[in-house]
Amino acid sequence: MKRPSFQFYPADWRNNAKLRRCSWEARGVWIELLGLLHDSDNYGVLAWPLKEIAQALGAPLKALKELVDKGVLYGIEKGVYEPFIYTPRSGRKDGEPLTLLPAQQGPLWFSPRMVRDEYVRTVRGESTRFGDGDSPKKKAPKHSPKGGLGADIGAAPSQRQGDGSTSSSTSTSTTTAPNGASVEARQRFEMHLDWQPDELNLKAQCRAMAVSPDDLTATLVDEFRAYWVNRDTADSQGGWCHRLVKSAKGQLARAAANPASTTAGADDDWAGQGVRL
Repeated sequence: MKRPSFQFYPADWRNNAKLRRCSWEARGVWIELLGLLHDSDNYGVLAWPLKEIAQALGAPLKALKELVDKGVLYGIEKGVYEPFIYTPRSGRKDGEPLTLLPAQQGPLWFSPRMVRDEYVRTVRGESTRFGDGDSPKKKAPKHSPKGGLGADIGAAPSQRQGDGSTSSSTSTSTTTAPNGASVEARQRFEMHLDWQPDELNLKAQCRAMAVSPDDLTATLVDEFRAYWVNRDTADSQGGWCHRLVKSAKGQLARAAANPASTTAGADDDWAGQGVRL
């Protein structure tokens, strides 16, 4: 089932230096093109010649060529386009590079952000400790270690180069959005692989819930992020910090009530950990 909408971020749109170099006509064509990419069976990708894309949009071909020339629209009309590689990042560490788009013959046009976010949206954490236990799990797409479905290539959007769109629901203290842009603390966004709790909100939540910041280990943060990434839940930076501290407090309470769960073999005690079967 296709999603009926995608989220639009005015700040990312305004701060995209490449897009700001384009004419007003080309910017208008780009927003129409985002809708076409959203409707594509291969999300964010069109294997059409530019002429056919222009016909589908009812837009001038020169505006599409301008988007290509300015580095807003990625791809190639003829020849072979090199693979689009994505390197996931978690806990300030780079993961294993994944090929999101293999090398293929043109015509091929795509939005790197939409392709990347579509992959990230399908990745689900295996842990159930941070939710209500009732959410269905989704399998991550299969991929080979060096190819198949994910290192961001040099042409991928850099910081503050988002196209204003994302396939997921996605900002003063600040955090970073999936495209690397700073976001205001009160703006709601979905969890992403680069998210980190900020010191200000974290200390406030720990103080409010009587939890020591030392109890929030890097492993706990990684597991929390892995669970929430790409679920259809949006919250503010402060809200995510609240959820994190609340989860930590729950784990501490369960550990205190059942000390045996922290000993060898306790991983098999699912009921003691609050896991529903």
